[in-house]
Amino acid sequence: MAKKLRVLQIVGDPVGGIRKHIHDILNRLNVEFDFFYISSKKGDSIYYDEIDVIKQKIVNHQTLNILKKPSRSDLTNIYKIYKFIKKHQIDLVHGHGAKGGLYARIAGNLAGCKVIYTPHGGVVHNMFKPVEAKVYKLVEKTLCYFTDLIIFESNYTAEEFKRKFVCGSVETFVNYNGVELPEVFTEKRKCIKSIPKKLGVFAMLRTEKGQHLAFQAVKELLQEGELLELHFFGDGELRKTFEKDARESMMKESFFFHGEVTNVYEHMTNMDFVLIPSLFESFGYVAVEAMMVGVPVISSNTGGLKEVVNSKRGFIFEPDDIEDMKSSIRVAITSSSKIQQEMILNAKRYALELFSLDRMSKQLGGLYMNLLEKEYIR
Repeated sequence: MAKKLRVLQIVGDPVGGIRKHIHDILNRLNVEFDFFYISSKKGDSIYYDEIDVIKQKIVNHQTLNILKKPSRSDLTNIYKIYKFIKKHQIDLVHGHGAKGGLYARIAGNLAGCKVIYTPHGGVVHNMFKPVEAKVYKLVEKTLCYFTDLIIFESNYTAEEFKRKFVCGSVETFVNYNGVELPEVFTEKRKCIKSIPKKLGVFAMLRTEKGQHLAFQAVKELLQEGELLELHFFGDGELRKTFEKDARESMMKESFFFHGEVTNVYEHMTNMDFVLIPSLFESFGYVAVEAMMVGVPVISSNTGGLKEVVNSKRGFIFEPDDIEDMKSSIRVAITSSSKIQQEMILNAKRYALELFSLDRMSKQLGGLYMNLLEKEYIR
């Protein structure tokens, strides 16, 4: 029996979409590859729910003290990862996100490994102060020379990364993230006809996810006489602010804060619509999940979401535009069951064709094999 190739996955904080992506890889391709996994100790609740099962499917998992900002601990971590790679005879290192990509490319090259980097979108968004942005850009452009392949989760991320960092000599590949539809949700879902209409926002409570805009839009619609509920699924630094605003608005009975939930699909299917108010998004996991289980999507028209949702597959509004969001919500909640069902069918068909976990994992496995054989899929 041929020896399986040894692949190391590295990430900073295993939370949200980046955690989902890595855990999908480890669960889906563990038969073909021997996997190793390095992450920080700061995961979300789903990470802690899943990690014991993940450990049974991979060779080794190690946690490090990984900080978001540059620090002296980065040098220590790079040395530890280098030693880890040598000890376990790793063939390929796959770094995820800014910090994971930094570690993978430095430690991987020092150890003589092939290196893959998946930015996961954060690097192309303007989330840094001017000085930090310049330093980050310089580091990212330099690290391009130590990268064998960059994999992007959307054409948007690929184009923005190339425009921002001009890494012309590096091979790149777009491999859409994948979602596996649980069997329990394979049946056709009927449109809910609840009053008030329930809108669900599924994301960490961060400014870039746009929940503050959704809160304001729904608050104004309530004041204008619409019957709505807004449900927030996720935790983050803005939760206390939103809860305070809800209490002070005298409409607290219309706003619900559920925190992090593990049974996402069950909560989604209890909503009339899934609302995605993001200011920017590299892909759009939540949109795909909603489309898979047959829940109509009301989404901002930004970033990678443009490749997932359009006017035939959802209700669209421009990002950071409360009036346009209100207009789309009104159109959605007054639309007929026939229009919604047609939209749901279009969305589900499209999602199953382009964003299946099977498709994503097969392409990634092929990229791993071809990279180690010095052949690329083009």
